[in-house]
Amino acid sequence: MSRKQNKIIRRRLAGSLLSSVISISLVLLLVGAASFLVFNASAVGAYFREHIHVTVILKKDTPAVQAVAYQRRIEAEPFVKETHYVSVQEGEKEMREMLGEDFVDVFESSPVPSSVEVTVRAAWMNPDSLLVVHKRLSDSPIVEEVDCNIPLVESMSVSFGKLGLAVLLIVALLMVISVALIANTVRLNLYANRFTIHTMQLVGASRSFIARPYVRRTVAQGLIGSLIALALIAVAVYLVWKSHPDIYEIFTVQAFIGTAVAVVACGVLLCWICSNAVVGKIVKLDNDELYG
Repeated sequence: MSRKQNKIIRRRLAGSLLSSVISISLVLLLVGAASFLVFNASAVGAYFREHIHVTVILKKDTPAVQAVAYQRRIEAEPFVKETHYVSVQEGEKEMREMLGEDFVDVFESSPVPSSVEVTVRAAWMNPDSLLVVHKRLSDSPIVEEVDCNIPLVESMSVSFGKLGLAVLLIVALLMVISVALIANTVRLNLYANRFTIHTMQLVGASRSFIARPYVRRTVAQGLIGSLIALALIAVAVYLVWKSHPDIYEIFTVQAFIGTAVAVVACGVLLCWICSNAVVGKIVKLDNDELYG
């Protein structure tokens, strides 16, 4: 065989391996995106729940000293993540920004009471727990009213339930598509070597001996494809982080690790299963089917 023919064969082999790796990496990119959604589902829910503030309106003319003391007391509650004291002056400033500079001036005394904005931990942001929160925050003589936004929390709980079901359905669909595409990619790649496999079988090679090099090569392709997919996911997350730095309040390190493990395990395991299954089918082909 001439050197030119060897170069052509090596070029075709390299092209086949490259296309196989790219196909697997693109499929695993879908798996990674789906896994990322699943692992961050609870963090996303917690993020939005903790951005619904409970507002404690204090009685008019409450001294700032008593208001701050009340703030410090409720910060010790297990359901409180953080608090922010809004003084009368700060409240007036916010009202002027919303309603205009002259709005507050028409009143003889300030219509804006002091208040405390409470960020409740996500685990307590459900209608039943908020009733307990309301009772504990109201347990002070300087409290005029506590607004827990219970209807909004109920609406959000229903919305997150529907969203979670939709995500699970999408993930299941993506997994089915991923298995089918990876199996097809492996089958096409190994089917091109059916004559080599058949020749090895004719000289007495066992099925495990025949399958070993092809399984190793396919698993290596799955590993490389999974690393490429993870690199693409990392680049995408980095670009999002550049434009929205607060994104790490939602996305956790555990989610990144879980996604990485899921993508690598899926790539390696699916390639291993598919390559063994395809080699087993090729070994059983007769002469007519080999040329079919």
